[in-house]
Amino acid sequence: MATKYSDEISTNHFELVEQKIHSTFEKIIRIATERRDQLLVQLFDMKQDYLRKENTRQKQLADLEKMIRQLMETSIQQNEVVKLQEDQIKNWKKEQKKYEIETPIPIPFFYIEGLDSLLEQLEKLGSIQEIAEPYKNKTKPIRRIGKPGSEKGELNNLRGLALDGDKIYIADTDKSRIQIFSTEGKFIHEFGKEQLRYPYCIALYKEWGFVSDWGLITIFKFSKTNYKLIKRVKEVVSLPFGLTTDTNGEVLVADWMNNRIAVFSSDLEYIREIGKGKLKHPCDVKINNNNIFVADINEINNIHIFSKSGDLLKSFIKLENGRGFIFLCFDLYNNIIISDCLGDSINIFTEDGQLIHKIQCNNPTGIIVNNNFDIFCVSFGDNVVNIY
Repeated sequence: MATKYSDEISTNHFELVEQKIHSTFEKIIRIATERRDQLLVQLFDMKQDYLRKENTRQKQLADLEKMIRQLMETSIQQNEVVKLQEDQIKNWKKEQKKYEIETPIPIPFFYIEGLDSLLEQLEKLGSIQEIAEPYKNKTKPIRRIGKPGSEKGELNNLRGLALDGDKIYIADTDKSRIQIFSTEGKFIHEFGKEQLRYPYCIALYKEWGFVSDWGLITIFKFSKTNYKLIKRVKEVVSLPFGLTTDTNGEVLVADWMNNRIAVFSSDLEYIREIGKGKLKHPCDVKINNNNIFVADINEINNIHIFSKSGDLLKSFIKLENGRGFIFLCFDLYNNIIISDCLGDSINIFTEDGQLIHKIQCNNPTGIIVNNNFDIFCVSFGDNVVNIY
């Protein structure tokens, strides 16, 4: 059962989110209507251009199809549909009829079909109660992986972890190795003891894995097939902490001492940097919805969002004790799950930064969540991986 504290947070949060949803929908309606009007003006201009220029008709047809798709993707609040249908659809029908009289290009009547589909998605994913539901009863671990010690299957001052199907890779930092367990807690394999010093974080991409080692100030690439470390990069990063991989295989590294995110190819060739001059001490980095999220230690906000091109889009979420190790991950609802090591807590936020739920944990560090909303979190203080 959830604690009284978490219930109060959730109740207050739902009220705040309900207000935010109403104001957001009003904004969506305004923007969608303005965008629709702009597109209709452009459609009219295209029609005139089409009639005047015979040799550009093929391009105009392609542009027209693109614009119609944009119109179909415009989101409008559900409880405004009736009103919009009564006035805007009538106007649209007039425009459609007039347009078809003047030009042979047929325009599909897209409004109802596209809107119904979008509203169905909005109903499914837009409920704050639904996205909070998987976490409301998470207060204590349901089981643990590993136990303190130095032998195989035992852990010592561990940090990061990565999930690969029913396997979990754990950076057993003080024992200079990577250990692999099943998600049920059975020991499978260990590797890296001869080459690693202080492995910190792990990221996986297809048949490869990558591990940051802050003791050797380097990044290693390893094979998931034979667990051999096959390549390393050094003298590019300074105290590498968290890392992640993109869908195209690029490796992004939280370069703590250089105050940036260093980007490498899947073959560990340095490509570029992100966030220089905007980050203080980045601890972790993840990618969600094609944006780059960075957990940072600073005095204002702890989470920064960058575009793939490196533009800073937003800085938000201030953790009360966010000056120690901070790790983050995302669930299927785009909730942001953050481990606050100094705050002894796992914090679940909505994608716009509203706190949904809080779980107490002894010095949490590395954190991941699976598609069933099971949270796997390192307890640095207990030398185990807790599963909530």
